Amino acid sequence: MTTEEEYRDDGDERDVSTDDERDDGDALLKGKNLYDVLGLRQEDAPSEKDVKKAYHRMAMKLHPDKNPGDEGAKEKFQTLQRVYAILGDAKKREVYDKTGRIDDAEFGGEEFQNLYEYYRSAYKEVTTEDIQCFERDYRGGAEEKKDLLMYYERYRGDMTRVFAWMMCSEEADDSHRFADALDAAIESKDVESYDVYVEWAKEIRKRPAPKDPLGSRKTKKSGKAIKGSDADTDLFALIRKKNSMRAEQAEGMFAALEAKYAPKKKTKSK
Repeated sequence: MTTEEEYRDDGDERDVSTDDERDDGDALLKGKNLYDVLGLRQEDAPSEKDVKKAYHRMAMKLHPDKNPGDEGAKEKFQTLQRVYAILGDAKKREVYDKTGRIDDAEFGGEEFQNLYEYYRSAYKEVTTEDIQCFERDYRGGAEEKKDLLMYYERYRGDMTRVFAWMMCSEEADDSHRFADALDAAIESKDVESYDVYVEWAKEIRKRPAPKDPLGSRKTKKSGKAIKGSDADTDLFALIRKKNSMRAEQAEGMFAALEAKYAPKKKTKSK
């Protein structure tokens, strides 16, 4: 195995390729950042001109025509072009400098902006009112019951975990009605009875049931119903509270909102 050779064109550039790295083009990136591939030092904050100059030097050295006996020359040259596509673009280079990730950098810049603009034009912005409307339709509906029975069975009656995954649920508001629905499902043998649930339900029955469990959510301090834009703080605090354990359900919720509010695609008749 040979050691790393010095590229002496101007006396300050390094050739980062070795004999062990001649199998494929991405071998140029093994254990190195993109600046290393060009023989530059990231901490020196090379200018755009420096990057371009270093690329041209490496391109001349790695071009397949200059390396007729190297079967991996083509792949190496393609990798070099990929490196320059990032470091030679100011926005992509900025992303790479911040994240150190090649995939993030390649997705930065104009491509990301175009995709973002397309998404914003295709879908209506989801507002607080949209979320509240979804919550009103979901709570007490068939979809909520389906989810309740699914998570009840999945977690074998552990209602702490069930509440963690149920969308738009709060134990103080929903425990009694969830217990009613589960008791009915157990009686009709739609689901199995679990001891942990039976003990939970016993404790719940000792507490007074909410007078209007499906009514408007109440704020913790004032007891007033949440309305319009005044709901932002309380509503999003609730979402953040359970966000880490509701990734799948959050996706389903916003997918349902997008399906409802996104413009319908028109199909051409044959």
